[in-house]
Amino acid sequence: MISTIDSVCAGPDCDQPLAEDILLVTLYVACFAALVACSAAMLLYFFRTTVRGELWIRRALVAALATVGATLFTHFALVFPFAALFTLGVGGVTFGTLKYRYGPVREPDEPPDVSSNGHGKLNGHPG
Repeated sequence: MISTIDSVCAGPDCDQPLAEDILLVTLYVACFAALVACSAAMLLYFFRTTVRGELWIRRALVAALATVGATLFTHFALVFPFAALFTLGVGGVTFGTLKYRYGPVREPDEPPDVSSNGHGKLNGHPG
């Protein structure tokens, strides 16, 4: 793994299988593409503000977060495989427990009052 970060590394500590090199380079390219997509979406939104533009920004940010998270986890897993499996297991159990305990998020039955500007009920006071 060090040879991917430091190309002048030499010695037995720097030997890395070709599959790891290909995996890491692929993840780096995916991170770069996702971050370029974020920049492009924000640039387009700057010049033309639309709801669809906001949706593209949201999708690009989610893609960037997912690719960067996957890359960081892959680095962690390549260096400490058992610790990565343990971390993944604990995260999965925690997520499952919270999902089971609190259940799905339900939408309110009534649509929000637009006169309150997202601040809930005004209790009879003028806004």
